[in-house]
Amino acid sequence: MATSSVRKFVISVDPDEALDFAEELSYFEETFLQSGLTKAGTYTFRYTDQETLIKIDLSESSDGYYVYAYVQAPGEHVYRLEEIADLLGGYIIVANAQYN
Repeated sequence: MATSSVRKFVISVDPDEALDFAEELSYFEETFLQSGLTKAGTYTFRYTDQETLIKIDLSESSDGYYVYAYVQAPGEHVYRLEEIADLLGGYIIVANAQYN
């Protein structure tokens, strides 16, 4: 995989701001594994192929989890992140811009 920039995104339940999902960890595990990600740690999931790397980190909140995504080569591969956001029923947020 060639080196390219990595961009940070938030998958949120709100299209306008980064809000957490009020779900249990098992919900995210099931959803992410179904979408082709592999479990890399308790709160980390990854997808890789020859062209891109997507890393999803969960951060605990008082109600559930915030979902952070790091995407290498995001311009060409944001659709993969959109698929994950759709499965969660969420929106992709980056630098106050809505993607979904």
